[in-house]
Amino acid sequence: MHGGAGTQARAADAAAYSAAVTEALQRGGAALCESARAAVVAAVAYMEEATPLNAGRGAVLDADGNVTLDAGFMDGATRRFGGVAGVRRFATPVRIAAALSADGEFGRLLIGDAADEAGRLAGLPAVKPEDLVTERSLRREREQSADSTALRGDTVGAIALDEKGHVAAAVSTGGIGGKRVGRVGDSPIVGAGYWADDAAGASATTGIGEALLRQGSARRAVQLIMEGLAAPDAARRALAELAAEGPESRGIAGIIVLDLQGGVGIEHDTPAMTAGWIHPNEAPTVRTLWR
Repeated sequence: MHGGAGTQARAADAAAYSAAVTEALQRGGAALCESARAAVVAAVAYMEEATPLNAGRGAVLDADGNVTLDAGFMDGATRRFGGVAGVRRFATPVRIAAALSADGEFGRLLIGDAADEAGRLAGLPAVKPEDLVTERSLRREREQSADSTALRGDTVGAIALDEKGHVAAAVSTGGIGGKRVGRVGDSPIVGAGYWADDAAGASATTGIGEALLRQGSARRAVQLIMEGLAAPDAARRALAELAAEGPESRGIAGIIVLDLQGGVGIEHDTPAMTAGWIHPNEAPTVRTLWR
């Protein structure tokens, strides 16, 4: 699981992110006995509901002062996916994305009102749009105004491998603070923000979505596993290939990768990234990685 790649300049942020990732891993680990699908949804939904990260209630504000949420989910057993963007009436959009993965031959990608309607049809509890804006959202806006160059690393993603050999991936974000209304990043887009395939492994990305969309970074990492790389090498190679595309693609991303042997890859080229993993019957390992 990752808690985002960015600056995390304040030690208090790193400590809070580490605690949040630790708890999310424990919740995901507890659900892993059911399935990889259940594990990633449980972990990401916790991050959306109850943590200081940029997902769910308290996420960053758009340019118009509202919170809009994006999320994605993929089941490696079927390669069905679900993605939502511009969610305004539900605090756990990952649950909508997971529900959409069972809708149709391939899954579904919905935006705006259609995504909110999918949440209603899934029976999820709705909130008022203003309820997604919290003091945390306003603090993020103040900090962004004070330092417009800061890349805050606090979106979330999880990948899992269960005892049946199935993998899954899930991600969620409020996007970039002050983003243009209607902007969609990598998180809800299958192949860019997340990818899971029982033939190889799973991956989730974090960072500036436009660059990750151009590369299809999450799918590229899993493709590298298919080409024979272990998860750590696949993560390193995918990020290096992204950086090689040009200056605008450097120093802006992080990635987590999992192979079918349980190998874990965590890489970033931003100043910091909080991430960790958990194995059955073990305590979580969580680190804030610095450059």
